[in-house]
Amino acid sequence: MVRNPGVFSSKSGPAALPPPPEVVEIIRQGYYPVDTLLTNDPPSHGRYRALVNHAFTPRRVAVMETYMRDLAERLVDGFAARGRAELVGEFAVPLPLTIIADQLGVPRRDMGDFKRWSDDSVAALGGMISFERQLECARSIVEFQRYFEKRIEEVRRQPRDDMLSDLVQARLDGGDGLGLAELVSILQQILVAGNETTTNLISSAMMLLLRNPEQMRAVVADPSLIPNMIEEALRLESAGAGDVPHRHAGRRPRRSPHSERRAAGGPLRRRQPRPAPVPRARALRRAPRERALASGLRLRPTLLHRCRPGAQGRIVAFETLFARLRDFRLSAGADLAHQPSFILRGLRELSVEFTAR
Repeated sequence: MVRNPGVFSSKSGPAALPPPPEVVEIIRQGYYPVDTLLTNDPPSHGRYRALVNHAFTPRRVAVMETYMRDLAERLVDGFAARGRAELVGEFAVPLPLTIIADQLGVPRRDMGDFKRWSDDSVAALGGMISFERQLECARSIVEFQRYFEKRIEEVRRQPRDDMLSDLVQARLDGGDGLGLAELVSILQQILVAGNETTTNLISSAMMLLLRNPEQMRAVVADPSLIPNMIEEALRLESAGAGDVPHRHAGRRPRRSPHSERRAAGGPLRRRQPRPAPVPRARALRRAPRERALASGLRLRPTLLHRCRPGAQGRIVAFETLFARLRDFRLSAGADLAHQPSFILRGLRELSVEFTAR
């Protein structure tokens, strides 16, 4: 299904439920969502992907990795000597959020707003908020769009050495670049996809390791296992799917649900709610060919919906944590509740204790 966009479309989008008319009216005051990356199919998706790749050149990704490592070190500096930390708020959130904000030219004085826009964008997707909260999130998203409308115009006049400038200046064979509505759509997807999924993966993977001490000892002793550990964490505790998997329809068949198209050994019909199977733990040394489909990572090099810097950021996060800290353990009475969402799955908090190296 993932490999065949000609039959299974991504244009259904990730939203759990359509917004009420009052919310749509607020959204229309800004830039109404454009199908660019996450909710798009070839050939249109190919154009956007090629333009966005101008912001993810090998040089840019290398610079971002160096910056990720420096920032991760500074964040650990803030709590290492204390012997305990609330890992979500003190590490998993500020690491990707700060990197994305800096790459989009957001000054430090606006970081509070940037975090609020990220939270509100995620809440609006989750399908588990009140009507009043939906209105609040819609207003916040329009505020985000207006803010970056000004930033985009500034960059058009005076480019900088950052991702936003790369996106604004991107062209294909001398053709037109991205329009304002397209840029705003892509920026919001970078904000949510690059920030929230990385935050959720860091906290969820650490929770799984804390629950499996032998696996924790193995990966701390051998950092080369970190990429495989991340794949296992994505399979067991996906950062991009909610507690009710059948509500998250990431692909829809272009043909009738009762067509003769077959999947998983049977005819493809409208999916009925049913309990998800309980995942089985596997070794961290599984062969790469057995990796899961979570987030589309490493399924194949040409997969449409994937993010290289996000994947690298997860590896950097754990390399830094394990190089600086050891003897991780859950704090007494730690709350392992998840944020309410049909779409994204992440812990509210993760209180841990450790010994600094």
